[in-house]
Amino acid sequence: MKIRLFGASATLVAALATVVSGSAEAQQSGIRQRTAAEDLQMFSQVLNHLRVNHPDSLDTHRLIAAAINGMLRAADPHSYVLTSYRLTPEKEAQRKAGKLVSIPVTFSLRGGAPIVVGVIPGSAAVDADVLAGDELVAIDGEPVVAESVIELELALSGANKSSVRLTLERRRSDGSLVELERSVRRERADEITAVPAAMMLDDSTGYIRITSFENTGVSRDVRSAMSRLERAGMRRLVLDLRDNPGGIVDEASRVAGEFLPKGAVLYTQSGRKEQLTDTARVSRSFWSREKRFPVVTLVNEGSASASELVAGALQDHDRALIVGRPTFGKSLLMTGFPLSDGSVVVLVVGQVRTPCGRVVQRDYRGLSTREYYRLARAERDTAGRPSCRTTSGRTVYGGGGIVPDVIIDQPEPEPLWLATIDEQLLPLQWAGGHVSENQAAYADLDAFASSRTLAGGALESFKTFAAAQGASVPTTPDADRLIEHRLLLQVASTRWGREGYYRLAAGLDPEVWRGLEAFADAERLSAP
Repeated sequence: MKIRLFGASATLVAALATVVSGSAEAQQSGIRQRTAAEDLQMFSQVLNHLRVNHPDSLDTHRLIAAAINGMLRAADPHSYVLTSYRLTPEKEAQRKAGKLVSIPVTFSLRGGAPIVVGVIPGSAAVDADVLAGDELVAIDGEPVVAESVIELELALSGANKSSVRLTLERRRSDGSLVELERSVRRERADEITAVPAAMMLDDSTGYIRITSFENTGVSRDVRSAMSRLERAGMRRLVLDLRDNPGGIVDEASRVAGEFLPKGAVLYTQSGRKEQLTDTARVSRSFWSREKRFPVVTLVNEGSASASELVAGALQDHDRALIVGRPTFGKSLLMTGFPLSDGSVVVLVVGQVRTPCGRVVQRDYRGLSTREYYRLARAERDTAGRPSCRTTSGRTVYGGGGIVPDVIIDQPEPEPLWLATIDEQLLPLQWAGGHVSENQAAYADLDAFASSRTLAGGALESFKTFAAAQGASVPTTPDADRLIEHRLLLQVASTRWGREGYYRLAAGLDPEVWRGLEAFADAERLSAP
């Protein structure tokens, strides 16, 4: 056997020409399409040559797992395999006892790297400053070696309320990278309320924040919140679905059904198999009649899946004015198929459409997984999007998320100095002592949320604290305003927990107030 070391030689070009015989271009040039049997035979032979001839010691399992994952990625960005793993005796015992709990953070493997795509609002991971886009590089000091999301979840799992140390790499707004250590407490998703804020913004406007549809109590909590707000005088509602990643479709359907009449279409679904075709309708409402007060629904690029179902149903039936930015664009029907070794392949088997027939799913064909997720936050207009008519005849758009009726521009990125203060967790470190020393000033959440005023000297106190930690804080009115907002949120969180945080967050959020400005249009939609 002759061994050659070559670059782009004629030999290599000839070899590439042979490989082209299975491509689409080859079909156009009259070359026969390769059969599945031929491709499988080639796969087996390549694997064998790697095992026999490659100079490195290769793990056959990793090679085959990479091939399987590559095949699924070529099909779509969401199908995946839940591999059957043999756990250590300790973890197996925890699993059988129902004590194996992961952290409230959602990851996606992009190019093999675990990237944070979501953090359950109100969880300990939020307090620990874990952000979407962070890359996980180590768990308790050990490099991450997980080959799938489920394997990563197992590596992060442990006893409920115990903590795990994460090493994260974050890209700052100026392009620089910083490595951060974060201790995150393990929590059950169903122990964290998905309705952390339900309050009156003024004498007539209610506000409800739904952070996910991951547990079975969401619709119950929304119903309870609306009852409380109506007793407080609510005559119109801001329903906040921003950064809601979705969850249980039945829960989302029940929430949408609170505002729609019995029999109204919520969504339709279809797939390759006829039995997948179905139309979901409002079967019953808790109320004697659907709520007819004006509704403004806030969405953004982090609103996905089941939350898009709610926004699409309310928009198509002219029941709510949608305000914000186009949603993520994920509306696929997925089903798990068991495999012989105990693994499960979870496949995309169909699409879900809004009541008037819009495809919400963003196109993924011809895109890498990285591009698919990156484009979720890209500016997109309505040109070429699939559209349909609402109940009153308005044109609404899909094909890349739900397009709002009122578009809000992307917020300005935070300045680097403020991001650095957050990375060092300085507001969190400062707030405990400050609240303890000023308990009289923070005795009542209602009063604090109304005044949105820190105890005297708080701003200078924090600046002194930050300077002692080596942080550089600009001395400008704009910088003071940004720091004050950060401290208000941290004081509310430290003193009153999740309720306090979201109470202040709504009052300080310019997008919430932009929603209030849109109520004139929402009232016209809800008119009989």
